[in-house]
Amino acid sequence: AEPPEGTPICAELAMAEVQKFEVEKDPEAGMESPKAEDDVKPVPPAWKEVYGGSKFEVRSLFPPFTWLPAYVRYAKGTASTGDIEKMGELPYSIKGDLIAGLTVGLMLVPQCLAFALLAGLPIRAGLYSSFAPLVIYALLGTLRQLQVGPTALISLLTGQALDAVNLLGDEERLSGACTLALLVGLVSFLLGVLRFGFVVDFMSHSVMSSFCTASGVIIATSQLKHVLGINIKRHKYWWQTAYDLCKHLPEIDAATAVLGFTLLAMLTFFKKWKQAGNEAKRSKSLLWRFFPKNKDSCAFKSMKMCADLSSVLCVILGWVWGFIYREAGITSVRLIEDSESNGFLFLLPSFDSKTPDLIVPAVMIAVVGFLETIAVGGKMANEKRYSYDANQELLALGAANVAGAFMGAFPITGGFSRTAVNAMFGATSPLSGALTSIVVVIAVYSLMPVVELLPLSALAPLIIHGAIGVTDFKAFIPTFKGNKLDFLIMVATFLVSLGLTVKEGLITGVSLSILKLTYEVAMPNLAVCGQVEDGTFRDVRYYPEGRMMPKCVVVRMDAGLSFANTRRLQEFCMRAMAAASKADSSVSHLILDCKSVNGTDMTGCEAIENLAISLEKRKKSLVLANLKAPLTKAMFAAGVDKHIEAHSGHLCWNMGQAIELVNGGDPAAAKKSVHDLHSRVQSSAQGKQCIPV
Repeated sequence: AEPPEGTPICAELAMAEVQKFEVEKDPEAGMESPKAEDDVKPVPPAWKEVYGGSKFEVRSLFPPFTWLPAYVRYAKGTASTGDIEKMGELPYSIKGDLIAGLTVGLMLVPQCLAFALLAGLPIRAGLYSSFAPLVIYALLGTLRQLQVGPTALISLLTGQALDAVNLLGDEERLSGACTLALLVGLVSFLLGVLRFGFVVDFMSHSVMSSFCTASGVIIATSQLKHVLGINIKRHKYWWQTAYDLCKHLPEIDAATAVLGFTLLAMLTFFKKWKQAGNEAKRSKSLLWRFFPKNKDSCAFKSMKMCADLSSVLCVILGWVWGFIYREAGITSVRLIEDSESNGFLFLLPSFDSKTPDLIVPAVMIAVVGFLETIAVGGKMANEKRYSYDANQELLALGAANVAGAFMGAFPITGGFSRTAVNAMFGATSPLSGALTSIVVVIAVYSLMPVVELLPLSALAPLIIHGAIGVTDFKAFIPTFKGNKLDFLIMVATFLVSLGLTVKEGLITGVSLSILKLTYEVAMPNLAVCGQVEDGTFRDVRYYPEGRMMPKCVVVRMDAGLSFANTRRLQEFCMRAMAAASKADSSVSHLILDCKSVNGTDMTGCEAIENLAISLEKRKKSLVLANLKAPLTKAMFAAGVDKHIEAHSGHLCWNMGQAIELVNGGDPAAAKKSVHDLHSRVQSSAQGKQCIPV
C-alpha cells in the first residue's frame, strides 16, 4: 500500500519497513523474530542515506560556492526554501557582518600583540598572524561565526616549542615560528584530507580540562614579571619561572604594578559584571545592585559595550597611563619600544637541523587547535542550528596556517572570546572574519608608532585575564566524585604540565586515557541476570529480586568481544555455571546474552568455541541469545555456528527462543531465525542493501 499524500517522512519509512519485513510475535519474550523472505526488498532511499552518510562533493572544498550565492539571494529577498533551511536560525545579514567584523578587529589588534609577547616573539608577529589566516579561513571555513587568529593556549605551545629547540634571538624565533606554522598547517591539512577528524575523540574532557587549567597557570605566571616590573629571563619550566619570580619580589616596580594590577582588576570587574545574571539577580547582589541592571537602558548598553571591548579599553587606558608617567618623569615602566615593523613580511619558512624537533609540537598544536576551534565554533553552530564539516575545518585551519607561514605568522586557531564577541555583534558568515583583517592592515601601516609607546604592563593583563578564563579547578571536584580513575588522570596531566611542559602533560593525559580505555575493554562489565517483573533480564547485583530461570543461568557482557576480554568472559561464565549448578543441580544451559556485543574478532570466535567445549565436558550446553548482525556475520564467517552445534550448543535470535529451547523446545525455529538473520546480512554485503538487525 502506498502511504497517503502528505505522510511525514518518518511514517513513510515506517510503512516501508512494515512492507519489508514479515514478523511474528514471541509471546514469552515480548520480542519479534524475522521470517525469511525469498525476495529481500531494498532499503528505502532515505534510510540508505542514513547508513551511507553524505556523499563527498568537490565543491564542498570551497564553501563560498554554496553560501555566497545564498547570501546574495537572501540580501535580494529571493532566497529559496533550501537556502533558509541551511541558514538554520542564523539568517544572513550584511549589516551584522560589517559591524561584527570591524568590532572584532578592534579587539584583535591588542590581543594579537599580547599573544606574540606570550610566545616570546616580536610583537609585530601578532599582527602578521592576523591577516592572511583570516582571509584564507573566510574562503575555506564552514563555521560561520568563528574568528581565527592567535590564542593564549596556542601561543603558549608555540613559545614552549621554540624554547625546546633553543631558539632565543628575535629573528631566529620568528623564523622558527613560521616553520612551526607551516608544519601545523601541513599536519592539519593532511588530517583533513584523510578525514581524520575523529582523532580528537581521544582527547577526553577531563584531560582537556586539566590541560587547559595547567596552561592557564603557566600563562598567568609567565606574565607576572611584566605586571610586577621584574626583569627575569624566560624559562623553559613553570617551576623555574615561579622560583625566579619569588626570588626577585623585592625588585617590584611600584609604578608598573599599580598600572598592571589596576587594568587586571578592570578586566576582571567587567567580566564578572557580564556574568552577574538577569535584572532580578543583579538587584539582590550586594555589589551589582549599584550598577545598571535594566538591559534596555542606555546605561546598561553602554556598559555592556565597554565590557565587550574591555581589551581595547585596557590598551587605551594603558597607553594614556604610560603617557602620564612619562610626562611625570617616571621612566621605570618598560615600553614595547621599537617594533621594527615596516609592513607585512613575505618570506619562505626555513628548514634546518632543528626542524624535525618541531614535528611533535606541530602535531600537538594542530590537534589542540582543532579541538579549540570545534569547541567554540561547533557550540555556536549547534545553538543556531546550522551544519558544519569538521574535516573541512581541518583543511581550512591547515590552509590558514600555511598561508600565515609565508607572511611571518605563528600558528593560529579559533579564538573563544573573539568568536563570542563576533556572534554577539551579529556576525552571520565568514565574511566578518575577512572584514576583521582590514582593521589589522590599518594597524600594521598606521598604528605601530603608537603601539611602540604602549607599556608592557598594559598587554600582560590581557594575557593573564585570558589565562584565568581557561582554568577550571572546579572540574576536579565532580570528576573525583564520579570517576576516581579520571581524577587521577587529571591530576597526572596537571602535575606533569607544571613540572615539565604542557606538551609532556598532554601526551601523559592522552596516553593514560588510552590505557584507561584499553583497561575498560579488557575488564568489561559482566553480569549474572535474573528476570524482573517487566520480563527483561537485569543484573542481580542491582535487582536481587530478579527470578533465576529454571535449568539455566543467564550471563551478559556489556562490551564487544575481542582478544582483550575473552579470557575474562570464559572465566566468569565458568564461575557462574559452577555457582548455579551448586544451587540447582538441574541447571544444564548457560545462556550468553549478546545484546550488548556488537562484534568480535578471531580470538573472540575461538573463545566462544572453547567455552562451548568446556561446558560440554561438564555435560552443559552453551546458548547464544540476542545475536546482532555484525556478531552473526563474524561467527558464520569463522564457522563458529557449526562448532557450537557440534558441541551441543545453540544460536538464538532472541531471549524468548533461548528460554524455550532450554525448556525442551525445538531448536529448529531458533536456528531458522539466526540463519535468516545471516542471509539478510549477506544480502546487504552483496549490494541489496537490506537493513541490518
